[in-house]
Amino acid sequence: MATTSEILSIDPDLVAAVPPSLRKAAQRACLAGVKRIPRGEWEPCGEGPDRGGFGLLVVSGHLVRRVGRDERFGAELLGPGDLLRPWQTIASAASLPFEPRWTAITPVELAIAVQMVDRATMRSRHLAVAIAIVQQPRIEDRLLHLLWSYADRWGTVGPEGVSVEVPLTHGVLAELAAARRPTVSTALGQMAKAGLAERVDGGWLLRGGPPTGDPRPAEAAASPA
Repeated sequence: MATTSEILSIDPDLVAAVPPSLRKAAQRACLAGVKRIPRGEWEPCGEGPDRGGFGLLVVSGHLVRRVGRDERFGAELLGPGDLLRPWQTIASAASLPFEPRWTAITPVELAIAVQMVDRATMRSRHLAVAIAIVQQPRIEDRLLHLLWSYADRWGTVGPEGVSVEVPLTHGVLAELAAARRPTVSTALGQMAKAGLAERVDGGWLLRGGPPTGDPRPAEAAASPA
């Protein structure tokens, strides 16, 4: 069941480019239906979204998008602020079809048919960074860079460190890091002993500051944040 909400009130970053004198009017005008998705596997293509818009904006919660064959997957983590078009695939025209699978690892709210190109561009940049991260040869480096990249987007600073309230299991992190689950579990245990990252209720706690190496592509690293 979908409800209607003022998107600029839910996601205030989107109103940054609007002159202050027009912001209240813009908030009232930018309405979108918000659909709630329960935790678990999600089949988006049969739900009949408004395909005239640019896509669905993640308002709250987190999803994992997996693409692969024969139980070997590449994975992407999506959360608040990400824009997606889950009904758009290349499977029908591809020589090697890789159908995506979607899993909500928390309950998710999606704003329907939101017209925002900037968010689509930012998602492609985040994905490029994730691809660069999984090229790191050491699994500990991959995991630390991934967790800190999520902290930049969804983390909160507290007295003990930076909290990333995303329930990432060892299995999900293994897919995101393109590694085997036992290898990831061993690496996370070593990272916990070193005081770098610790699994806590509802997510992860990062300590000691982000890694000093920059895994981003040269173009992205040279661009201002």
